[in-house]
Amino acid sequence: MHYSKPNTAPYAKAAIKLLQGPVFDDSNELWNDITKYEVELIKYFEKIALDLIIVKRDGYAYLTQIELDDTGTTIGLIRRTSLSYELTLVCTLLLEWLLEFESNDLDSKNLYITPKQFRERLEMFFKEKANELKFMKELNRYLGECEKFGFLKLIHKDPVDDESRYEVRRIIKARFKNDELAKFKTMLEEDVQPV
Repeated sequence: MHYSKPNTAPYAKAAIKLLQGPVFDDSNELWNDITKYEVELIKYFEKIALDLIIVKRDGYAYLTQIELDDTGTTIGLIRRTSLSYELTLVCTLLLEWLLEFESNDLDSKNLYITPKQFRERLEMFFKEKANELKFMKELNRYLGECEKFGFLKLIHKDPVDDESRYEVRRIIKARFKNDELAKFKTMLEEDVQPV
């Protein structure tokens, strides 16, 4: 039996990767395809009710769902993930740190952090030592979850986890809007004791 070769679009690989999660400019071939076939990709994703967001300045691209009606109904292709209180706290602090870095450090391109530095920054948020110890014990797990979401990139893995080095990725700004950040910060001031 003779099979004809499928007429695959040149941006197919990039489209599949975008369906799996965000793509960053350090994925050279994929990033080049996304920027080269930007118009074609936007049209393709619109047909399946997805919006392609490309932030060239910060080097990332991702998909969002287009709402089909006033009630916020979508086709449900992209799963919405709600974050735990603890993970939201970690992300909020990462975002705040990144925004601080962007407004103060004009020489460096990227913000790099270690779990040790993050722990030092976190200490002000705990009234109870027991809550702090419990949270700190789980911190590496939370940082690992942030890595899965694409908010952090592991640059250097150290045998002593506290010295591992992460890049804070700017896509975190797209996930947490300023009003959400302000709301969560207010909540933190009222109740700074993660459960």
